[in-house]
Amino acid sequence: MIRLTPLNADKFTLLFVDDEPDILDSLWRAFRKEFRILKAEGGAAAIEIIKSEPVHLIISDQRMPDVTGDKVLAVAREEQPDAVRILLTGYSDIEALVNCVNDAQIYKYITKPWEPEMLRLTVVRALEALALQQQLKLTSGELEQAYEDAITMLSMACEGKDEDTGYHVQRVQHYTEALALELGLDGDAAKHMGVMSILHDVGKLYVPDAILQKPAKLDANEWDVMRRHPDNGVRILGENAFYAVAREIAGGHHENWDGSGYPKGLKGEDIPLSARIAKVADVFDALSSKRLTRSHGRSRRRSAFFGTGVEGSSTQV
Repeated sequence: MIRLTPLNADKFTLLFVDDEPDILDSLWRAFRKEFRILKAEGGAAAIEIIKSEPVHLIISDQRMPDVTGDKVLAVAREEQPDAVRILLTGYSDIEALVNCVNDAQIYKYITKPWEPEMLRLTVVRALEALALQQQLKLTSGELEQAYEDAITMLSMACEGKDEDTGYHVQRVQHYTEALALELGLDGDAAKHMGVMSILHDVGKLYVPDAILQKPAKLDANEWDVMRRHPDNGVRILGENAFYAVAREIAGGHHENWDGSGYPKGLKGEDIPLSARIAKVADVFDALSSKRLTRSHGRSRRRSAFFGTGVEGSSTQV
């Protein structure tokens, strides 16, 4: 499948499809000064182009001896779904039009002989809409990346300026998304859960660096402060529905399947699935990365976070 990239108005590629050379030449003359033009004498030739080269707008005749226009545009929909598809017909072919609407999802159909200015207006408006759509996709992608970067930076601040935290949260995000997919969540839900898992320790903003970075075993008072960070994370994430999964993860990623975790001592399926998945991802990363072995004291603290310890951990999805 070929996806179009954002572009300037002078870089559009138009594909004209007709089995009559005179029609193709007429269309070429009408648009050659403004756009890059490709021509296909028949449906089969058009399909070869569609499968091999990006195009932004296709005008196809309906009645051609090899492959009809509705079939050409249906292939275009599968191969290049962003391309504008226009059917050109000299006949009142209701069945073909129905097929184009249902199978090819055409932008418009134009009857022969066409009015030159009406055809030009149709093409220009279609390409303006396409350019806007592509720009919106680009802007949306940039905003999404900036949003994920902001979440990652916030999470790094929560971890007490740990130099490996950026890599840790990226790994947890990846593992969480992969586990969610494996457990049957759809792609969008799994991706969202992965991004929200970055905030699993956001409540550590309330934990002093002296505790976060302490190499020795925490005393009882320090543990009391540390064990509050899940509830603090839930409060930080507020009530916005968008962060519902993040709140589940922040509040539940230290709960254990057997009820021995904190802060609420939830057990089994009372623990939200998102929190169970994120905990497994977090534990796996701690056990398989240098974060666990960097210092003996920190290793023991992380083992305690996991529930019953590294051996015989009660972590379960």
